[in-house]
Amino acid sequence: MSNGSTVDTKTVLIPFSFTYSPIKKLALINIEKDPDQEYIGLEPQVFERSEYGTAYRVIAYRKDGYVDVYDDLNLQEDDDDCFDVTGKGLCERMKVQMKNVTFEKRKECFYLSFQFTDKFGREIVAKIFEHTKKRSRGVDLLAPVGSSSEHPTYLPLFFLYDFDFVRKYQTEVEVSIDGKAHTPDPFPYPIPKDFQWRYYTRFSEDCHLIEFANAKETTLQECHIDTNNIVVQDDLIQYTFDEDKNLTKISLINQKHHFLVQFKQGFPDIRKLTEKNKYKDTFTLNVDARMGFISGEYEVNIVGDEVEIQLIPTGGWITKPNSFFTKMMFKEKSIFCSWPKTYKYTQKIDLSTLQSVSKWERTKG
Repeated sequence: MSNGSTVDTKTVLIPFSFTYSPIKKLALINIEKDPDQEYIGLEPQVFERSEYGTAYRVIAYRKDGYVDVYDDLNLQEDDDDCFDVTGKGLCERMKVQMKNVTFEKRKECFYLSFQFTDKFGREIVAKIFEHTKKRSRGVDLLAPVGSSSEHPTYLPLFFLYDFDFVRKYQTEVEVSIDGKAHTPDPFPYPIPKDFQWRYYTRFSEDCHLIEFANAKETTLQECHIDTNNIVVQDDLIQYTFDEDKNLTKISLINQKHHFLVQFKQGFPDIRKLTEKNKYKDTFTLNVDARMGFISGEYEVNIVGDEVEIQLIPTGGWITKPNSFFTKMMFKEKSIFCSWPKTYKYTQKIDLSTLQSVSKWERTKG
């Protein structure tokens, strides 16, 4: 194909997409104030993939900014798993036997435990059991995991529902590495959440994790559309086009939570553009109404047979705070709302071959 050639009116191009993660639960135990000689934090994750059931992973945050990843023996490896948004990225990944794993809420109390042997031959043990009759109100949060990434390969949209912090009163806490006890970090705010003092240890039993616009080298495929101008991939992602074959939205289907990418004027069919065209538009990344949305701008330029796409979430995360605590946390200039603004996506496509190269980079915001 070359620019200006005849375009098959029964096909469309999908320049970028997103990946949906099977992680359903996660927690983060920070021990930066009382660190181990290797690790400053532990992040247990719970996977639910129908083909092999429930499995576990622990991400260990290293002092040097990288992470070690410990996968449970029955966690099926996925070559697409990427850890580029976790600090400096992956140091080492290995299989271990996870023992004594608990991750659940019972009435008002959170119960977390796990145990495994790390790559240094040390036993890592965690046990955090709350014992209280008081209620705690969870928070709906876009986790700012992308704020520390140096070399991201996607925009990490990690939505955590009913996210909460572990309470101190009457809570059993054991975090030990090689027999040495470590105290979890204290809550960083000088106020008690819901009138209860907290640790900085936090968790969510309802995760909705999206990797938006994965950076990669590929050849774009010309996809056939149905009579409703729709393309469905893997019974998971639906692409909707208008009559002019402009992409109007990308949506997640057949899942508990909503995710929708909308292009205000419709993302253009790049095969129809000429050098005279300089296309600018806005977009939104929407989830369930209670979670708010991310907004941004994009543009499409063409020189000869090369198309360049740039996309930046310039509006950041627009929240819907519903309490004094969330109003304090989610101010417009807070890291929670502003970090997406520092991400910039660039994609170059050769119209003669449909070869595509895309990347993400961090900006100063």
